[in-house]
Amino acid sequence: MSKYLTFLSFLYFVQGIPYGLQSRFLPAYFRTHGMSLTNVGFFKLLLTPWMLKALWAPLVDRHGTKKLWLVWSMVGLMLTCFVAAFLDSGRLLYLAGVLLMFNLLTSTQDIAVDGVAIGILSSSELGYGNIAQVVGYKFGAIFGGGLLTSVIDYISWTLVFQYLAFVYGVAVLVIYSFLPNKLQKITKNKSKDDKYQQSEQTSDIKTSSEGGWLRTHLTDVLNTEDTWWIIIYVLIYKLGEQGTLSMTPLFLMDNGVSTSVLGFWLGIVGQTVSICGSVVGGWLFSYKKVPIIQSLNSTQNARIVLLSCQCFLVVFWQSLAGFWGSNVNLGLAVLFMSVLLLISGTITTLTFTLMMQCSQRAPSNVQATHYTTLATFEVLGKLTFSVVTGALTDLFGYKLMFLLFLMLTMCVSPFLSTMKPQLTIPIKNNVIDGYNTS
Repeated sequence: MSKYLTFLSFLYFVQGIPYGLQSRFLPAYFRTHGMSLTNVGFFKLLLTPWMLKALWAPLVDRHGTKKLWLVWSMVGLMLTCFVAAFLDSGRLLYLAGVLLMFNLLTSTQDIAVDGVAIGILSSSELGYGNIAQVVGYKFGAIFGGGLLTSVIDYISWTLVFQYLAFVYGVAVLVIYSFLPNKLQKITKNKSKDDKYQQSEQTSDIKTSSEGGWLRTHLTDVLNTEDTWWIIIYVLIYKLGEQGTLSMTPLFLMDNGVSTSVLGFWLGIVGQTVSICGSVVGGWLFSYKKVPIIQSLNSTQNARIVLLSCQCFLVVFWQSLAGFWGSNVNLGLAVLFMSVLLLISGTITTLTFTLMMQCSQRAPSNVQATHYTTLATFEVLGKLTFSVVTGALTDLFGYKLMFLLFLMLTMCVSPFLSTMKPQLTIPIKNNVIDGYNTS
């Protein structure tokens, strides 16, 4: 197993912190300070760089090294957090500017990290690599979301961002010490009929010519086999689930549950359960060799059942509270959310494994851009919907929205039935950006 897995886990841990901060801590913080659900949702527009990062991913592929991009993005994040620490959280315009820069830097960091991951993992390690990716990311989300939310009543705004600045400072030292200064591209001899190697060589010739390199770069990305199927799938596969996960904490807050309780149960316990699900997903693929098609269909069916239970609980919340008490309602909500997060973790790992397998089919000089493109659409599907979820909930209420979440999730099943079997067949002996992955 690759010696880089621990390093990748650390990088993805650092990447998960902004997600936890902006999906758990900030919505709870803003809601407790009187912000409407509509404005809480619109604040997620600051995540726009994550939807646009494919536009500058070719620059990360073409110029400099992954180490330089990682180091300087981390330095920028450290300085941004330092500025945010001394910014009045009530000055929303200035805060929005800082968070926009925060997301621009974290999305650039994400491109470089994914490029490193695709390069250093062999085909047989993809399942384990995606465990490192998803588990590391979710531990970061626990730190940035669940942990901070659970102590929101005892920690100041300034201290939160001072801690984050310290974490990014440590990350700079780790990256600077661990990654080599210069990575030389390694080329392996393959048979003449290897279409992926031929595609790679052709792309190298095209991109070396003057002009038109960006167009060729993006063409190679979008022409990679099965890319469009993956793009459509990642756009829709988490819409209903994401709506449920984002609105359930706010629903419970509006029904008298404290933010510290929610931070513990949904932020720490829930994300820990989700990590277990991610490990299960990687284990099924890498160790048990269960086909991804079979695993995704099974987990999709289980997700529909859990969302049905959560929807029923929200729709009949008051009646059920009068029947057996609000504490039982809270316990059931936490239970349903925890099991849903377990299933969600499994689905995420399996989906990211599909994405990485597809990216390994692309020419080596565009693989980071290819994976970034898929990841961008994955974020685009979830983020676009989450931005308007708050406004729709203010307009239609929680009950109708949870019914909508259930229907959106059910719509994924027919699309899964069209999955092409070749999507689950990995490419062997892949080489990229200075790493021999055989």
